[in-house]
Amino acid sequence: MALRKINYLLISCLSCSVLISIKSVNCELEIGECWSQPCLNGATCRDTVGAYVCACAPGFLGARCELDVGQCASRPCLHGGLCVDAGNRYSCDCSGSGYTGTHCETLAPPCWSEPCHNNATCEDSGDNYTCHCLPGYAGAQCESHVHQCASSPCQAGGQCVELEPFGRLAGLPPSFRHPGAPGYVCTCPPGFTGIHCEEDIDECSSHPCQNGGTCENLPGGYTCRCPLDGPSGTFYGGRDCSDVLLGCAHHPCLHQGTCVPHLRDGRHGFRCLCPPGHAGPVCEAVTTLAFSGHGFLRVASGPAAAPARGQACHVALRFQTDRPDALLLFRGDGDASVKLELLGGRLHLSARVRDGPGVLLSVPRDTSDGEWHAVEVAFAETVTLSLTGGACEEGCLAQAPSPFAGGRATCAFRSSFLGGFPAGTTSVALLGADDVPPAPPFEGCLQDVTIDGHRVTLESVSPGWSLNVGAGCARRGPCHGQPCGGRGRCAHLEPGRPCDCDPPHAGPGCLAEHVAGRFGHEGSTGYAAFPLEESNMENISFSMLVRTRRPSGLLLALQSGARRQVRVWIEHGRLAMLAPGSPGLAGKFAISDGHVHSVSLGIEPGKIELYQSSQSLGFIAAPAWKIQRGDVVYLGGLPDRQETQLNGGFFKGCIQDVRLNSQNLEFFPNSTGNDASLNPVLVNVTQGCPGDDMCKSKPCHNGGTCRSLWDDFSCSCPAHAAGKTCEEARWCELSPCPPGAQCQPVPRGFECVANAVFHGQSGAVVFRSNGNITRELTNITFGFRTRDANAMILHAEREPEFLDISIRDSRLFFQLQSGNSFYVLRLASPQPVSDGMWHEVTFAMADPLAQASGWRMEVDSRAPPVASAVAAGSLAFLKDDTDIHVGDRATGNTTGGLEGCLGTIEIGGIHLPYFGDARGSASRPQEEQFLRISARSVATGCLRLNACSSSPCLHGGDCEDAYSSYHCSCPLGWSGARCELRVDGCFPNPCIHGNCSAAGAAAAYLCRCEPGYAGANCEVETDHCQRHQCANGATCLSGIHGYACLCPGNFTGRFCRQSRLPATVCGNEQRNLTCYNGGNCTELPAGPACLCGEGFAGERCEEDVDECASGPCLHGGRCRDLRGRFQCLCGAAFAGERCELDLAGHLLPDDVLTATGSLTLVSLLLILLLAVAAAVAAANKRATQGSYSPSRQEREGSRVEMWSLVPPPALERLV
Repeated sequence: MALRKINYLLISCLSCSVLISIKSVNCELEIGECWSQPCLNGATCRDTVGAYVCACAPGFLGARCELDVGQCASRPCLHGGLCVDAGNRYSCDCSGSGYTGTHCETLAPPCWSEPCHNNATCEDSGDNYTCHCLPGYAGAQCESHVHQCASSPCQAGGQCVELEPFGRLAGLPPSFRHPGAPGYVCTCPPGFTGIHCEEDIDECSSHPCQNGGTCENLPGGYTCRCPLDGPSGTFYGGRDCSDVLLGCAHHPCLHQGTCVPHLRDGRHGFRCLCPPGHAGPVCEAVTTLAFSGHGFLRVASGPAAAPARGQACHVALRFQTDRPDALLLFRGDGDASVKLELLGGRLHLSARVRDGPGVLLSVPRDTSDGEWHAVEVAFAETVTLSLTGGACEEGCLAQAPSPFAGGRATCAFRSSFLGGFPAGTTSVALLGADDVPPAPPFEGCLQDVTIDGHRVTLESVSPGWSLNVGAGCARRGPCHGQPCGGRGRCAHLEPGRPCDCDPPHAGPGCLAEHVAGRFGHEGSTGYAAFPLEESNMENISFSMLVRTRRPSGLLLALQSGARRQVRVWIEHGRLAMLAPGSPGLAGKFAISDGHVHSVSLGIEPGKIELYQSSQSLGFIAAPAWKIQRGDVVYLGGLPDRQETQLNGGFFKGCIQDVRLNSQNLEFFPNSTGNDASLNPVLVNVTQGCPGDDMCKSKPCHNGGTCRSLWDDFSCSCPAHAAGKTCEEARWCELSPCPPGAQCQPVPRGFECVANAVFHGQSGAVVFRSNGNITRELTNITFGFRTRDANAMILHAEREPEFLDISIRDSRLFFQLQSGNSFYVLRLASPQPVSDGMWHEVTFAMADPLAQASGWRMEVDSRAPPVASAVAAGSLAFLKDDTDIHVGDRATGNTTGGLEGCLGTIEIGGIHLPYFGDARGSASRPQEEQFLRISARSVATGCLRLNACSSSPCLHGGDCEDAYSSYHCSCPLGWSGARCELRVDGCFPNPCIHGNCSAAGAAAAYLCRCEPGYAGANCEVETDHCQRHQCANGATCLSGIHGYACLCPGNFTGRFCRQSRLPATVCGNEQRNLTCYNGGNCTELPAGPACLCGEGFAGERCEEDVDECASGPCLHGGRCRDLRGRFQCLCGAAFAGERCELDLAGHLLPDDVLTATGSLTLVSLLLILLLAVAAAVAAANKRATQGSYSPSRQEREGSRVEMWSLVPPPALERLV
């Protein structure tokens, strides 16, 4: 029984060995020793033949890496750094050591420990550091919060709100919140904006006023001035002049009153603006009173008519008269009186109080000219008299303290009289006032009389209280109709001669004019001499009108015998005077302006006073002297040319209306019919006052048109020119710059400036001097913004001199070697500049006049300039043929080209132009220029601000600043330039090799891939060869549904695991034939043919006959088709060629089983040895085969077994 068990076990082992041998018939499979993952602690397992090797991670040893030796045992951390063992690796914690690095080997800068709080910027400075605090913080480490609202920074009533962590304002944009730097923000009231609400919003910019209304901007709002009569004849009103006003539709105002419509509470109405002389709701009342011949009008007054206590008493009226003396108004009682009257044509006001001081006010202007004049009198703490009209168009005013003290009601007089008193009475008898002299009656017209706010009309006067007073004004005095024509004053000097003429007018109605004398016409020189005939003239008045544009010239010389008594001339455009034995006198006001000026002298004993336009310029002391007969008055020059030059030279201009006391000194007496004038001596003095033709010399430049003025000219310049002679060209008026560029005037020319966009490796823009630069180049200015940590901005080189401006490690770097210096000057900005913000930069010599000096760098003017310790010369080498590379370098640029914005660069004030001369426009005319010599155009339009600062991307889109614009990367479900469009996930079909179906979420989709493709969008082609089973160095060819094996050499089968029989080539000229699988080529009558061996068929013996088709294997054995035969894979209890033997039955005797068991054990050992040897041989063969070689395949007759494509099977393993 025991022997039977042993035999059964041996049979079982033999069966297993048979199965193993059957599974790997060709020994092509290697046992994977790493399959069980024997290596520990993250080690890597490497499979070898019959064994494995573990590559241990750091810190582990052993055959299976099972021993942990510890990462920190070697103390790798330096300078007291703490070693942290993290399994199979370690790290060094350098906190508190003052060092940094992987092993704490590098001395850390002071800022490494991040000493600055609240997001402040730390700046290293040697062994110390400086903290640059954000707004809202202060202190050495920015640890203190500054309450910025304490200073009330918000204007216009804006509310100051401190941001986080002390406050938050709902609705603030994200730009107002930056963690750790709260600051403040001002919430502005409507109508204001700006950081501190300092900007008043111009509400008128939107043109809110309609229908021709004029908008007026107000603080925090606006108002519309609506037209009283629009173009269509319709009145408009309302806040925006949008309401049609109908109140004036029927023209209700009388006597040419102006109707002003309005709309109140939804009801239309109107208001009449009455002309002088009329009043009332529709201007129906006549308020003009005519006084003729001893007339008067009494107005009752008293407590009922008095204004409220504390208000001023007020009298207002308009009057018209040609009488110089007249009573206008009298008010009084027994204790006080007020009188308004005309005395000598001037307005007088007197106020008297019994036993007290009086007040007397006057306005020194003539009002008896027959014109209307307005007068107002107000009593309060002071008495005020004002006159308007005539010579007081802008108002004449006189004031004095009020004589009515003690709070007396100054308006409560019993009566007021206008124009005079009743006949046969005096003011004393009528009113009981003391010392009131009689006043002449008023003859003329009064208009719009109001006393203490009450308007006076004939209807308001009691019967019997007026005499010779009528409504309206039909009076026509001798001065009516302006008889003097505006050339003089109507003064009634004598009968038939009402006009006092203004110089130079004369005659009745001031129609005549004294003829002027022209001196120096068209470049001539001359003078006029007037011999005097009167004697013993001691008080002398001398006057004349002068017009000139020349800043020097003799005007007047008064000669007594051989002695010059007084001289007046023009010096530096101003009057000057000199008399013997006295210092000179110089005026303060210019007289050589081409206008007519009045010049006069007042000569008294011991004193000579000079006047210009009735204003005294001062006086000089002079010995007393008298004009005698035979003395001469010289005008414009002297007979002696040399002496004339000593007194300002000959006068050039016009002199007119010369008067000596009351006598006119006429240049041409017959022209005015004045026979009383002296006969003058005239030398080159012409009649009238014509001007020289100044346009003869063609003084206007640049296409200007000359227009002749009096002794002058005016140039009408074209749009591109300016100046007195159009000598200054305004080139920017011609719009010479291309779109996107701004024209900037420079001396004698213009430049087109813009911000250029650079895109990294797009190449440099090259400039060169035009060879005409003569100025010293001692500075460079430009602006830029970029996010590049390393970039080239400008480079120029002419050995040994060179200039280099770049960005290195985010800081601006400047290098210069110039002049005779052997050293390279270097400057670096203290702050980083690669933050995408705009920076203004200036490099300049500390001493521009020196041959060599230090240079300084200034960035944004926010920090002190950085100065160099090394001196260098100027940039004079750029004047010659030196190429200036901007944005990149020509060759050898290790820094990289600039990507960002770069403004126009100025070198010594001369621009580097990004543009050439625009076609069809003027070229740059200035002499000193840099020229762009590179051919490629420069992209402009770069924005100074971050294009994403306004958060243009919607719905969570990511904004990318492209310098001149922005780009939005939209989230799933959105598209468009600003991510404003919701999109369908399946549009436009994202599945490349598959069908799309929309998912539930917005823009979500699912791709169902076609066979042979995978990936989210079916974009990846499936490689079925990743885990192929092609053996014996065969090449795997992937297909859509699977893969096929391209067999090399003498192998065949689905996986190239079967050896071929040798092939035979035969044939003749008509037919070539190759017999495969050992087929013999035989010549038959029909031609060559292949005679196939057992198990093969086909014309070329290429078909393997399936011997398993008849099912030859018994007892459930599996049939395997081989070349020309088959093989049965039997179960554990069966054996034999066709599995016909039952090993578990009683078919064999015990001795046979014993012998068979012994024989089987020996056979099993031999099979195992053979299997190992076969595995080694197969491994060696794989090392040399498996790559595809077309030439070798052609030579060895390989082919792809395409009769069946198989999907990649599961990995086969030995059991």
